[in-house]
Amino acid sequence: MDKHNQIEWLFNEFHFTGVDYMDLATARAFDERHQRFRDFRREFDVFRSRVELKPTDVVLDLGCGTGAFLLHAAKVCKKVIGVDPSISMLAVLQEKASTQNITNVECEQAGFLTFALPEDPVDVVYSSIALHHLPDFWKAVALQRIADSLKDDGFFYLTDVVFTFPVSEWQTGTQRLLDAMAKATSLTGEGLEAKKHISSEFSTFDWFLEGVFERVGLQIEGIYDENEFRRTYVCRKTKGEINRPTICSVSESRAIDELAPKIYNIPTLILMENAARSIADFLVKNASRLNAGKPLRKVAIFCGKGANGGDGLALFRQLETRGIDCSALVFAQETDFHGDAAANLNIVKQLAAFHPQNLLFCDDSEASRAQVDAATRHADWLVDAVLGTGLKGAPRGMSAAAIAMLNEKNRERSVSEGKPVLAIDIPSGLDGDSGKAYGAVVSATATVTLGTLKRGLIEPSAKKSVGELFVGDLGFPIERIFSTLARD
Repeated sequence: MDKHNQIEWLFNEFHFTGVDYMDLATARAFDERHQRFRDFRREFDVFRSRVELKPTDVVLDLGCGTGAFLLHAAKVCKKVIGVDPSISMLAVLQEKASTQNITNVECEQAGFLTFALPEDPVDVVYSSIALHHLPDFWKAVALQRIADSLKDDGFFYLTDVVFTFPVSEWQTGTQRLLDAMAKATSLTGEGLEAKKHISSEFSTFDWFLEGVFERVGLQIEGIYDENEFRRTYVCRKTKGEINRPTICSVSESRAIDELAPKIYNIPTLILMENAARSIADFLVKNASRLNAGKPLRKVAIFCGKGANGGDGLALFRQLETRGIDCSALVFAQETDFHGDAAANLNIVKQLAAFHPQNLLFCDDSEASRAQVDAATRHADWLVDAVLGTGLKGAPRGMSAAAIAMLNEKNRERSVSEGKPVLAIDIPSGLDGDSGKAYGAVVSATATVTLGTLKRGLIEPSAKKSVGELFVGDLGFPIERIFSTLARD
């Protein structure tokens, strides 16, 4: 009996694939065409760096097709298990494995709903451009089965077509996605495959997938938009309850920041230190991955006069102690600093005493621009610590000058010479509640928001400014304080 007939009402994953890839010639043509517009070697190298693939790992590839990706994995790990509904696809995979003398590949004709759960949980489950064949209910079932297949702390790596636009923009958003997909995948220029995907397959929204991940015990560790229509999620299977970030308005986030020192007796200077340590940990771990493999040796930190600037100055010391050369470009007067930010400025002054070029007080003059050019010329990363969530209206004065200089030098202006930008808490110039910009705004490569997830950062309008989004730890249980606020 066919697997899909074991349960009478189970969604039939075999019928659709059988129509598309019913014979070896069709499967071989599929493999040849996809090799022409996808760089599977590069995709594997990126995957390997994101999941820290080890030689002892076992990888389960769901919807493996003809094994264009899977065979790269087989060369560097203990075993790979390829699962696909099409017997013809698997036949091509086995032909290629034999030709390349690869012997650690197992194949199973099955789908997401029917593959055999491994007796020994695997280290990594991988799926690329396959989950969209299932309607949303069955996607959720498939994701539960995937979680059940993984070891605790094992990785799930999903790449697929994902809708990230608001539902209200379903027509214009879908058309933008369809145009991008047709351009990337159509060899004839007609975009027939893209149109078929939109009209008859089951791609879904980011908020649906992310909600299911949470419910089946898969915690998101990274979100990567590979292009305008294809998104990758890197998740880990959690041992217990997922530690979800608390989504707050700006006013709620400030209330938490004010209550934490009182409830837990934590000095605010230590909270600023925790913020800087969290940002430094992120940058050291991810800088190379987000900058085409370039090592992290030098960082230029653009600082404003408030708490956000204080976080940047504390980050200066955290990075210096890890052997990373730093420059602090302060867009304010020394007398503008107070409290914890002033304390960290004094520390940086001592650290830079023998290297005065590492602490510069800047403005929008030509002399300052020359100083900024020199300080950033050899920097591997720029850090935006100019403005935080207290922004009201468009940035002005030296803050606006700092944002302009950051954007002049970031990677969007020049891929070959530009610098990636890490925003602390929120990209300067972005409204933390609406996700809109009312004037100049930093375009960040990545943003580490601190403690709580500000609502504006996850608005579609903020996406281009925020880049990849991560939540930094401040060293206290935020959810307890948030619960207190909710009761009050």
